[in-house]
Amino acid sequence: SLIAVKAGNAIVISPHPNAEHCIIETAQVIRQAAERAGAPEGLIQWIETPTMQATDALMRHPDTGVILATGGAAMVKAAYSSGNPALGVGPGNGPAFIERSADIPLAVKHIMDSKTFDNGTICASEQSIVTQTCIKEQVMAEVKRQGGYFLNPEESAKVERLIMRANHTMNPAIVGKDAQTIADMAGVTIRPGVRVLLSEQTQVGHEYPYSREKLCPILAFYVED
Repeated sequence: SLIAVKAGNAIVISPHPNAEHCIIETAQVIRQAAERAGAPEGLIQWIETPTMQATDALMRHPDTGVILATGGAAMVKAAYSSGNPALGVGPGNGPAFIERSADIPLAVKHIMDSKTFDNGTICASEQSIVTQTCIKEQVMAEVKRQGGYFLNPEESAKVERLIMRANHTMNPAIVGKDAQTIADMAGVTIRPGVRVLLSEQTQVGHEYPYSREKLCPILAFYVED
């Protein structure tokens, strides 16, 4: 909303159907704050009943100046094909490197807080931790202390089957779910209070689900000399 308003534009938000109520309630808070500060009525709006057809009509409308496309690849492609100017983003798959000179408790806190905010649905949140062999045990101990749970190989395999669908796209059933819910879905028993599930990995690529973007509190854990 700020991106639009600071440039002198109105904005119409098209909520994702799976988060419709949260997004509309958030937009209402933003609109009320803007109007209290003197913004004209209707400056911030949203689609009340989100559908793909409604979003498509909005993107193709001749009065639409710029589309900010935040979503999956299909959404970004549709925005670029709309005939209107569009800004799109790709998947977020950011690693966090904990180097030997790092303040380990603080580094782990930042990662854990980021990965658990909104249950990891922010695409800019970390998707993997990379650390060095010489501090591996310290990092693992700190992660456990701050609510991380390292899956053993059998548990990792169970959770891995949930991460991606058969067509190698992210499984929407785990998006935004907490660690306990994901563990229950996978048939894995974890201790109470676990915030993030971690799996130690050695390989990266399209066919390795833990190395992909995961919009939930799951982290890959890599160790390098």
